[in-house]
Amino acid sequence: MSVLSIVCPTVGCYQNYNCDPDFQNKIIAVAYVKKSQALTTLEKSNAQDWMDALMQRYLDGDAYLVFNTSGDKPKPDTATTTGRGMQNTKVLAKTHTLNYMDQQGVTLTNVEFYNNFLSTSQLYDFYYFTPYRIWDASGSYVTVIGDPVITNELNTYQMAEVVVTWISKVNALPYSFLTDTFLEGLYFMIEGPSAGIAQSSFSITAIGTTTTNWTAVLNYDSPLDEGTLVWSLQDGPNSIIPDGLTIDPATGDLEFDGTSAVNGIYNLVAVVSNESGCVFGTLDIQVTIELT
Repeated sequence: MSVLSIVCPTVGCYQNYNCDPDFQNKIIAVAYVKKSQALTTLEKSNAQDWMDALMQRYLDGDAYLVFNTSGDKPKPDTATTTGRGMQNTKVLAKTHTLNYMDQQGVTLTNVEFYNNFLSTSQLYDFYYFTPYRIWDASGSYVTVIGDPVITNELNTYQMAEVVVTWISKVNALPYSFLTDTFLEGLYFMIEGPSAGIAQSSFSITAIGTTTTNWTAVLNYDSPLDEGTLVWSLQDGPNSIIPDGLTIDPATGDLEFDGTSAVNGIYNLVAVVSNESGCVFGTLDIQVTIELT
């Protein structure tokens, strides 16, 4: 005669240390990664590979990285119900709520981002960062609400107050991470033909193309696939782009057709970005137009 035996799952060991582990509570960054491009177990195998994967998703337009935030780690609200047998209370899922302040949230582009993210945030995996740690809340479905906060005084920044909520039976797990390097962000550095020297002054005396010889490199040591770069030209301080002056989006070369241009010195900004437009770099340039 066989005897039916039902046992509870085993519980892993609890480790004690001689000193207090240095876990700090400040939320310093968050990341949203498309579930369709979710990070693999291999990409999460060590801190460097994890950061490389996040940066590559960011370059590809499959992740949003919000650097230098301010907030506290979430305290979950655990739901319970009536227990069975000798158990008075049965533990159900936890509702996790994370609040952070985004000091760059009150701009036209970023307010639009949070408005649109209301209906699409469930399509993204969520990660948050404390000093030297990444907390993995992926796999859950998050709701993200970001609202501008404007106060009636002049001593604080305008910020977006962001609330992220999700439901899970477990807490997010912390892993070691290179947060000092991560918080530098990802951007392009524009250089002239000589390494480390930005060629920023140009004289235009006739219709045609002025070769810039610029190169753009990422501020990142590990190799990433940056994709196709796109160049553009923006107005500068107290200066607008003169009529007839454009920039080749593929090469960055200045192109001048001489239409209604006014001689003068123009302080402009050259911009390079990747295809997604999320990673970019800028260079202040001075263009002198002297038509005879």
